Amino acid sequence: MMYVFAGNNGSGKSTIRNLIVDRLGISVNIDPDALARGIDADHPDRRKVSAGKEAIKLARECISRKWDFSVETTLAGGNVIRLMKDARANGFEIMMFYVGLGDVRLNIERVAARVRNGGHDIPTEDIIRRHTTSLQNLLSNLHLIDHLFVVDNSEANGEIVLEAEREVVKFQVDQLPLWVETIKKHLQS
Repeated sequence: MMYVFAGNNGSGKSTIRNLIVDRLGISVNIDPDALARGIDADHPDRRKVSAGKEAIKLARECISRKWDFSVETTLAGGNVIRLMKDARANGFEIMMFYVGLGDVRLNIERVAARVRNGGHDIPTEDIIRRHTTSLQNLLSNLHLIDHLFVVDNSEANGEIVLEAEREVVKFQVDQLPLWVETIKKHLQS
């Protein structure tokens, strides 16, 4: 199984991932940000490209060895999508937890709060661009995802608001957030 924790910067993917990986017993967890800190703890931003390459290498090794693994991504680029296609071609099922917020300003605020607490910064223009691109990439690649859990993390405790299997909605809350309605429209009820 390939587990994908996706969503824009500041959406809370890392927090959600940390809550879930232990419960699911996922032993290989690929996080490019953590890899960058491991390469250069003082200047992880300078190591993003190296960390990204290492993350892809680790994921490919997991796929070739048929090991369950998780990866964290904004889903704003094509690398994880290519890995998902490769994993599917090698018999993996894909389980995605897509974590989002109702307003990109909340993403920006949460990243700023993370920086104040010593965490890594993301330029505001990147957060704004990824807000749209991430969701577009999800919608364009729903066919790759066997199990989709959409988490609205706008409030203090994230909530699974929609669940789908192979593009068919299996569960949804009564009052879907507006941003999740867009996803639902691309799925079968």
